[in-house]
Amino acid sequence: MSDEINPNDASQSAETQTQSTALVALDDWDCFERIALNNRVLEKNLVISAMRKDPAYKAFDILRTRMLQTIGEKGWHRIGITSPTDGCGKTFVAANLAISLARGETNRVLLMDMNLRKPDMARVLGIQRSISMADYLSGIIDPEEFFLRLGPSLVAGLNSKQTKDVAELVQTDMTADVLDEIQDILAPDVTIFDLPPMLSSDDAMACLPHLDAVLLVVGGGMTTEAEIRDAERLLQDQTPLLGVILNNAED
Repeated sequence: MSDEINPNDASQSAETQTQSTALVALDDWDCFERIALNNRVLEKNLVISAMRKDPAYKAFDILRTRMLQTIGEKGWHRIGITSPTDGCGKTFVAANLAISLARGETNRVLLMDMNLRKPDMARVLGIQRSISMADYLSGIIDPEEFFLRLGPSLVAGLNSKQTKDVAELVQTDMTADVLDEIQDILAPDVTIFDLPPMLSSDDAMACLPHLDAVLLVVGGGMTTEAEIRDAERLLQDQTPLLGVILNNAED
């Protein structure tokens, strides 16, 4: 048996070690830029889970706990937040739910703005900078350059650039690889995806194969029964419906 060392083997070993080191660095989240959220902006944009002055924040805490119980039993990690149409408050729900989830430091939460045609999460959180989710999903931007750390247990992948051909982008192998990589190297306990509305285009449907379950947000006084049925029909046999949230409900 030969004891010669193949230089290629040594090179591959060094490369593997470098990759392993990189994984650890991303897993502890210290490599991401830290952003301090402005409480006044959050309050103005109804992110009530941050300050917890409005008693309605308790509804998100209840939703958080019920959701954690269910996804823990199922082994789920990726949860989409969508609505039948625009204006139902899905981004409001996604932002508040993510912050409520991340309040317990044992829950590592990733918040992703997947509404690439009408991105709004960065504005709601009061973050003003040029960020492209499309570039990240296409593999152009590294995770260290893209994600922002908003708290000890909260990291966000935001978007400020409108994108065309969203469904085509989301259904590529590259997007699937990038989203799988997120789970591998960031290891979030829960990822909240703020999706486009179900009935506005096929963008949300294109995202469904990447998700474990979906929460459907309906607007009180605006969403019709027919729209709810149509949205549920599109989800049927594709992604489990975790629950339906009635927003703007009156007593």
